Amino acid sequence: MNIYFIGINDLILQSENNFLGSITVQRRFETKNNICFSDLYPDERIDYNKISDLKRIDKFFIEAVKMVLKKDKDAYFLRYNEHNLKGYNLKKYHILSVNTYSMYDYVNNKFKIREDLKPYTNILDYKFLLGVELEKYFLKVWQNKKTFSLSFVVQEEYGFAGENTFIFTKENLKNQLKLIKKHKKYCISVLQENCKSYNIHLFVDNDFVEYFAPSQQIINKTSDKMCYDGADYNISKEISNKILTESKGIGEYLKQIGYRGVCGIDYILVKDTFYFMEINARFQTSTMQLNKQLSEKHKKTLFDRQINLAIKGVIK
Repeated sequence: MNIYFIGINDLILQSENNFLGSITVQRRFETKNNICFSDLYPDERIDYNKISDLKRIDKFFIEAVKMVLKKDKDAYFLRYNEHNLKGYNLKKYHILSVNTYSMYDYVNNKFKIREDLKPYTNILDYKFLLGVELEKYFLKVWQNKKTFSLSFVVQEEYGFAGENTFIFTKENLKNQLKLIKKHKKYCISVLQENCKSYNIHLFVDNDFVEYFAPSQQIINKTSDKMCYDGADYNISKEISNKILTESKGIGEYLKQIGYRGVCGIDYILVKDTFYFMEINARFQTSTMQLNKQLSEKHKKTLFDRQINLAIKGVIK
């Protein structure tokens, strides 16, 4: 079986030997057997972080898959994150998927997963409001002497790398409201100042959940946005153990509902308490660093594990 990687860029192929080639939105290296978006659409521009561009990206992925299959009928494709491939026949296009579209959609939904994980982890107070209600709500909060200095995080149901997550302050209210859709629902929570962000990788199989070394996330926060900018695995043993303990309930929940494969859980540490933020049902930017650590210890990488799980139903 010849396996190709489908994802954002070919960076992962610099440390992975599992793939014969790749189909990526961006090309950072002159990787062998790589097809990127500009190869098929040289006059178009695309932004992976824009939800509105995902349909165009999916169209590119499928067109590139067809090109590869014409040359290599035994080619299979490990998708970075299948949840937005709604309507595509994954079997027809040899996409190695370990979950259904509905499962990815559920786990990536920031609203639903936050509601359902309340019994399993700490979650900051939040409320749901329509975009048209935000201005009135914030102005009322800022009239109160006890809450006049608060800033807020406003999120849509879906988003990644900080996309569709907004910071609202008294100073930027008018400008931020221009980015909000009036009849769309948003999740609103108080912005936690001086907190730290952490992430942990999980691998979920039928009979077990495996937990890997946590990392501290490097977040580039401006007055309007919070963007992921890397990961630091050099965290204290005490913090690491607390994150591992906090993740156990979520891992068991994912196993019970039938989620399989790799995922990442994001937390923030406020004073001495970890609060759940979201699940990333995919490989993450920090996966490459973790894979390197696993390889150095002669252990299977997360790509090894995902591939082995995905091909169980393909190879007889």
